[in-house]
Amino acid sequence: MQNHGLVARLGQGYPVAKLQSSLKNKRIEIIAPQSANSLVLSLMTGLQDKIPSLHLIIVATGREAEDLERELRFLEPASEVLLFPSWETLPHERLSPSPETVGQRLQTIARLSEIAGDKPKTPVYLILSIRAAIQPVVAGLDKFPPLDLVAGREYLLPELSLKLVEQAYQRVDMVSKRGEFAVRGGILDIFPTTAEHAVRLEFFGDELEEIREFSVSDQRSSAVKIHTLTLYPARELIITPSVASKAREMMHEFPNLSAMLEKISLGIPVEGMESLAPALADAMVSVFDYLPKNMSIVIVSPERAAARAASLVETNEEFLHAAWDAAMEGASAPIDLSGGGFIDFASLSK
Repeated sequence: MQNHGLVARLGQGYPVAKLQSSLKNKRIEIIAPQSANSLVLSLMTGLQDKIPSLHLIIVATGREAEDLERELRFLEPASEVLLFPSWETLPHERLSPSPETVGQRLQTIARLSEIAGDKPKTPVYLILSIRAAIQPVVAGLDKFPPLDLVAGREYLLPELSLKLVEQAYQRVDMVSKRGEFAVRGGILDIFPTTAEHAVRLEFFGDELEEIREFSVSDQRSSAVKIHTLTLYPARELIITPSVASKAREMMHEFPNLSAMLEKISLGIPVEGMESLAPALADAMVSVFDYLPKNMSIVIVSPERAAARAASLVETNEEFLHAAWDAAMEGASAPIDLSGGGFIDFASLSK
């Protein structure tokens, strides 16, 4: 691997030589200014004799994660930098995370699945805030590949529309934001969860003749043509037959949730359904279950991360009772949502 020139220049001093000798230990502590975090991480990668396939980096906040992502992309242009963002909502809050956040998380999980099966040629950095690291995720998300559409191939437009609904895209009259799609004759407009711009698919019969970007402000197609389009789901709780069946069974047990559960049982995504994931999904797991075994782990500012984790756990427990006690009135039995709560930070830092 070839480091950025700035990193190579910094690597000529005695402190770096001392760092290199310390890397032989399985666990080390490094003291450095916060502004130097990206430089230290880049140096560590370049100094290791055997470079792991993945470098997991946990920081205290989402803003720090985004800043570190930009800095590492600059310092390590030959490396791959992945960001696994946290939800904007609490696990037990009856609000869904944005399609953009969900799309990026599922895109990262898909890439991690590829890395686990085939070691990448260049180092990969995976950056998580402590909030993203301690929140459980639905098991088996890597078993649902994204939907790939290729210009020149044939697709049944009605069937394609049903697949988009299964991926929790919302059908509207006019696309204006991520996670929406619209059908007009032989034209399918869609705003993918991971794309910068909305996309227009033009069909001639069953053939996908052309894929172009378009502006949501004036709905006009641009000159930018795309050959392949990859679509990631807009919700993290995929409504499988198993999920729909469990929702159907719970409808009569929890009358205050019957409206939400009925839609889920019919395969219709509904706002806040992720809050029921611990009861509807087959299992909830740590994000670490999606990571390859061969990796290095760096926790930046562990004291701040631990304090942030403790605050999140406390806030989420308070919100669990405030949000769900009323919903459980009249229920024959309580719903066990504990599996969706934040994981103890101590288990991550061992």
